[in-house]
Amino acid sequence: MSFRRVIAAEQNGTAVLVADETIERIDAAGLDPIWRSDAIPEVPNAGHVPETVGFPAPGGVWVIGWVLEPGRVGDSDNGIVEMDDDAPGFHRTDSVDVHVLLEGSLVLELDSGAEIELNAGDTVVVNGNKHRWHNRGDETARAIVTICGAARNDRQEI
Repeated sequence: MSFRRVIAAEQNGTAVLVADETIERIDAAGLDPIWRSDAIPEVPNAGHVPETVGFPAPGGVWVIGWVLEPGRVGDSDNGIVEMDDDAPGFHRTDSVDVHVLLEGSLVLELDSGAEIELNAGDTVVVNGNKHRWHNRGDETARAIVTICGAARNDRQEI
């Protein structure tokens, strides 16, 4: 699958088109690199987007497209996140992830046993907690996810 990515920037005080390109999916886990900055972004910049996916260091921000096919659990061991060996698909990252579900439906399962059904148009924020995703529907789920790199502390209470 591919998607169109348009990037605008500023050069000499004037807005310019930096890229208008078709991007092919580069990751078998259904992740598409839309935009990223590995540190606090500075503008203007050239809008270069490296073709890798993962999770940013503290202060970094990545935006990805994510697809989960019907009947699947988000359990791909793709080297991006460390999965829980005892509970396939459960993982946590040192990030705050803002998911906007564009199509389909997903179930967000927390390790407390809570399950939250999400539908197109819903938004969920995952604050570095353990979770896994299910697509129990009959259509592909598509989301845009903004990932903000965070520092994990030892505090046990929120």
